[in-house]
Amino acid sequence: MEKKQKINNIKWSYIIASYVAMFALLALMTILPNWSQMENINLAVHIAVQLATIFMLLSALALYTYFADVAVMESTRKTWAMFTTMIIAYMIIQLSQLWEYAINLVPFALCALILSLIVSGKCGFFANFVIIMLCFMQAINWQTKATLATENFFYLLFGGVIEAVFVSFVLGKHYRRSRYLVVGFVLGIISVASATISYLMFEDNWSWTVYGIKAACSFASGIIGIMLMFVLVPLFERIFNVSSVFRFSEIATSDNKLMRDLFEKAPGTYNHSLTVATYVEACAAAIGESAVMARAAAYYHDIGKMKNPSYFSENQFAGINPHDSMTPEASVNMIKYHTLNGLAIAKEYNLPKEVQAAIIEHHGTMPIKYFYFKALKYTDGDLPFDGYCYDGPKPTNKISAILMICDASEAALRASGNKNNVEKIVDDIVAERVRFDQFSNCDISMKEIDIIKSTIITTFTGIRHKRISYPDIRLEGDK
Repeated sequence: MEKKQKINNIKWSYIIASYVAMFALLALMTILPNWSQMENINLAVHIAVQLATIFMLLSALALYTYFADVAVMESTRKTWAMFTTMIIAYMIIQLSQLWEYAINLVPFALCALILSLIVSGKCGFFANFVIIMLCFMQAINWQTKATLATENFFYLLFGGVIEAVFVSFVLGKHYRRSRYLVVGFVLGIISVASATISYLMFEDNWSWTVYGIKAACSFASGIIGIMLMFVLVPLFERIFNVSSVFRFSEIATSDNKLMRDLFEKAPGTYNHSLTVATYVEACAAAIGESAVMARAAAYYHDIGKMKNPSYFSENQFAGINPHDSMTPEASVNMIKYHTLNGLAIAKEYNLPKEVQAAIIEHHGTMPIKYFYFKALKYTDGDLPFDGYCYDGPKPTNKISAILMICDASEAALRASGNKNNVEKIVDDIVAERVRFDQFSNCDISMKEIDIIKSTIITTFTGIRHKRISYPDIRLEGDK
């Protein structure tokens, strides 16, 4: 039911327009350069074959995205980032026909490298596969005067698929750039292995010189792919307003301007955010979500409290509480507006969309119980809580759901101070949010929620560990 509702919200007109534009562009790029290579009697057939190939491959990509990674199809930004990456990868492969050994220099996994960072690993692999198949089918279709040898046909298909698999599913995503030097080295080794297999299968006259050139170029292709990735990822982040783990890693630090402002204006909120980040990062890693994205979301989830820091208990250091002289309704409005204020600040500083979503969603539509019960004292006990709730929306992804649980758990555990009652406190917080249907808009499972609860308990135990008491003895230093 949830998936059906999610699919119904897709902007179909944008999706169809995007795929039609991609089809037209690829058709022009594959047919026009080969227009003069065929005799008129065969030209129509080859054009029809090429158009059918493009149509079928793009249809397969659309179906795969629809059923396996619909979040990409729901985002116009990610769809166009994917198509642009595919076009660049396609052009690089086509340019390799200008030199005999250039095919070995091609970074076949470029699509997977870039898209696994800014879109998703699954779509990165399939988009990479579509481009490899398109180039392979084009080479076969126009083969009467093709510049690629049979060996290179095989190398293109075999090496391209193997490299894409390794990048998307084996090598993984890292937020430390130095790790990608290792990734480039591994890709180079894989390319050399693919080139060696291709050369042995199709070359009858072994030549160490030819093989050496092919092997050297193949190894260099891994490094070239990483270099292009480092150039294109920041560019695409800016153009398409998407974020990679590099971007999240850059903002998930306490020494940037926005976090320094939070420390100066709302020091209690600042320290709360750092502690929540410890919980959220551990929970995200435990269920296979991006830990660095989770940490960034936790760092900024309460930045809206900078607007009116004294209205939040963690920033009330002088014993003065402004809410003592306010009506419960006015207090509720002041409290719940910190999510809207936070979203405005996040947009001003151009924080990633995922962080913006966490800011506005981390309280969902939960009631603000303290002021609801305060208002209840002035009634006969019959007061609907609808007017005392956050405006939402509810969490739409697992990171926001984790943040919702960890944010409330950190506050409750800090307020309780009872180390023997940790499990009950966390269980009650999760049960309350389930009772208020806060997780209905995201695909988090009860198994994952159980993992999150146990991770919070383990993390809390580590944070509040015991230390020995040091003797109050003064030692004299050497004279």
